[in-house]
Amino acid sequence: MQTIEPATKEVIFELVQAEQKKYPFSLKTKDIIEIMNCSQSQAYEALTAGKIPGAKKIDGLGWRINRDILFTWLYTKEN
Repeated sequence: MQTIEPATKEVIFELVQAEQKKYPFSLKTKDIIEIMNCSQSQAYEALTAGKIPGAKKIDGLGWRINRDILFTWLYTKEN
């Protein structure tokens, strides 16, 4: 596993914080489509396949994704 330099970690942390402020804590599928710049079918495919960490399907509500986990994963590609 590759180690991340402290300066790089700080930059990643700042990017994640800036993005987090734009969205609610619990994201919906429409948010994933916007954030990941993908189609609705691509988003549902990734969610159903378990490729997006922090995502849970809730009966009657649909998919909910933990914002903090998603942005950390996006910027580091780690779960």
